[in-house]
Amino acid sequence: MSQPIPVASGAGRHLLLVDDVPEILESLSIYFQRHGYTVSTAETGAAGIQAYRNRIADVVLLDLGLPDMTGIQVLETLRKYNATVVMLTGQGDIATAVQAMQLGAENFLTKPPDLPHISAIVERAIEKADLRSENKRLQRYVPTTRKRVIRAVVSTVLLVAAAGLGLAVGDMGPKQILGRDFAPTSQPIYDAPQVKMDTLPFVPGAPPPLPPARR
Repeated sequence: MSQPIPVASGAGRHLLLVDDVPEILESLSIYFQRHGYTVSTAETGAAGIQAYRNRIADVVLLDLGLPDMTGIQVLETLRKYNATVVMLTGQGDIATAVQAMQLGAENFLTKPPDLPHISAIVERAIEKADLRSENKRLQRYVPTTRKRVIRAVVSTVLLVAAAGLGLAVGDMGPKQILGRDFAPTSQPIYDAPQVKMDTLPFVPGAPPPLPPARR
């Protein structure tokens, strides 16, 4: 015996129902509202598109057969707004289901809807939409390959420029002291005074001074 599908709380989530059968709209609205969802309804394709424009829904449950346009046409319009759409149909048309999935529908369900099953599909669609939004947010903080290459080139140019500036300053250093230039010279900077040996005082006990060298 299969276990019933647990239904998570839809608190803070907005669900848009687009169907031309009032009884289905009523039963779906009551069911999802009991589980915390905020629910909006529309009975035509144009009204469903306008309702989504007025207030973006987390998930749109969209009927395939509508009085003013097909559900596929509504799906194409809603996908331009990146809407998360689950299709409903009274006919199990495989070709139409494939077309809807190719256009970006999250799932394709047949009527009459099994409420716990539809609820699980809606929850899964919300989780996938949340993951897509989070990935887009994180991608803004992850540099692309092109950005990394540009940063590497700029860093290399700055390092080369800094090295060149350092060499230029280094060449100027030995030639300048405190802002003054000095020309090279063979003259000693300081001449020590010449002391004659015979003028030094005689110290008792010390050896006599040497005579001056002959020139």
